[in-house]
Formats: sequence, C-alpha cells, structure tokens
Amino acid sequence: MAAITVFCSSSPRTPSVYLEDAAAVGRSLAACGHLLVTGAGNTGCMGAVTDACLAAGGRARGVILQKFVDEGLHHPELEEMLVVAAMRERKERLGEAVDGYIVLPGGPGTWEEFWEVAVERQIETHRRPVVVLNTAGFYHHFIAQAARAADEGFLYGPVSALFSVTTDPAEAVRMATAG
Repeated sequence: MAAITVFCSSSPRTPSVYLEDAAAVGRSLAACGHLLVTGAGNTGCMGAVTDACLAAGGRARGVILQKFVDEGLHHPELEEMLVVAAMRERKERLGEAVDGYIVLPGGPGTWEEFWEVAVERQIETHRRPVVVLNTAGFYHHFIAQAARAADEGFLYGPVSALFSVTTDPAEAVRMATAG
C-alpha cells in the first residue's frame, strides 16, 4: 500500500469534468489499497476525490487549516484529520510519509503545491513521483511553460525529470506509485 497526496481544487464552483476525474482517482486509489492524503476539504475536486475513495472502501487522511474547520469546510468522514494553524505546516504535513503526488486541476493553492514538489524534485530533496492529471487540457499551458524553461536552460534536465503527465485517472495512480 502506498500513501499518495492529491493536490487539487476545493472550489465549490469546479466544473463537473474535473469532479468526475477526481472521483475516478479516488476510486482507483481505493481499488489499489492506497491511502489518499488530501487537504481535507469537503468541496470541489478535494471533496470528490475523498468521497469516491471512501465510498469505494478506501482510506483517507487529511491535513487542514483550523480556519477551514471553523468555517465548516472540512470533510467529516476522514479517518484521520490533522488540523494545523498555517499553510506552510499544512504543506509540510501533506508531504510527510507519502510515496507520490497527483496534481488535479485547481487554482493558485494547487499550483503552488505542485511547483513546490516539482522544485524539490529538481533540487533532489525528494525523488517521489509527481504526476499531473491533465483533465480536459487544464495543464497544457503549465506543461508548455515548463518545456520552454527546459529548452532555454532554466531546468536541470528535461521536464519529465520534474513531473509526468497523463489524462487517465487510473494511470495517474499507477504512475504516482511507480517511484
């Protein structure tokens, strides 16, 4: 069994195409017996991946800010939920004792988490897989920008050394556990 952190949107305005792939990731994690590690939100892709994982008999652990618990935005069915005071601690805890990362569509918080673990791979403070699920082409521009950075000498190697990309949720789970 692997522990996989999933970075993703918690926005309640997330379009259904992204929610469907998030749910597919959750079901795949459960089917493979992997532990889902998430930001513990109950809406958006974050809620969808957790709901689907738990409904399929999987396990999920969350790390959430006290602010979001106070606002009632936490997922009530997590088997384990760590409540923290600051985003830096939250990100640190989301990376503890995990075997890989999957990045689903999201906004600035998701992007920041994604780039942080990609930078950590570049400077070799971890070698865990980072997998981008490019649902509906959501990450095309990020991928193109990373390729340009590699072409122009800003990366220490190819983009594939930082992260992998797929459009298939089950493949994302397989890739995240192939480290």
